[in-house]
Amino acid sequence: MTHKSLVTVGLMCSVVILVSGQEPNERGIFTPAQAAAGRAKYEKTCGRCHTLTLMGREGKPEERPPVSSLSEADQQFINSFGGRVPPLAGEVFLQRWGSKTAAELVARFQDAKFSFREAGLTDDEGIVEITAYVFQVNGARAGTQRLTRATDAIVSSETSNLGSPSVR
Repeated sequence: MTHKSLVTVGLMCSVVILVSGQEPNERGIFTPAQAAAGRAKYEKTCGRCHTLTLMGREGKPEERPPVSSLSEADQQFINSFGGRVPPLAGEVFLQRWGSKTAAELVARFQDAKFSFREAGLTDDEGIVEITAYVFQVNGARAGTQRLTRATDAIVSSETSNLGSPSVR
């Protein structure tokens, strides 16, 4: 082979690798559609208390949405914890949930769904979709598999977040 041919083959291989890196992750534990639906549902439900950035509340007045704009039930919930609500993204979240399974995370969100009915979310599949969105924000890549209540993947094995959530 000539030098020019080797360079051409090398460039073609690089393009194949680059393009394949942009393909959906076949091993991903949720689909892009689940994460997109989960984001919309999160913003109407969990985002009220955990904030739209998923970084939780520390009782600071600049947190959005402002506590004063929330329902009385949400305000009471937040105030009962001194204005603090744990994050659903980032290092603190992954320290707490990294060793648990996706199924355990879905179950925890199921337990916390008191605010879902108020927002009109009565479909339990919405909780699975919200979980998919939380995975996505924490660096997990969508794939071809659907997330279910029985998904046994370990949270930290799916996420690549090192403390910097990616709200898209």
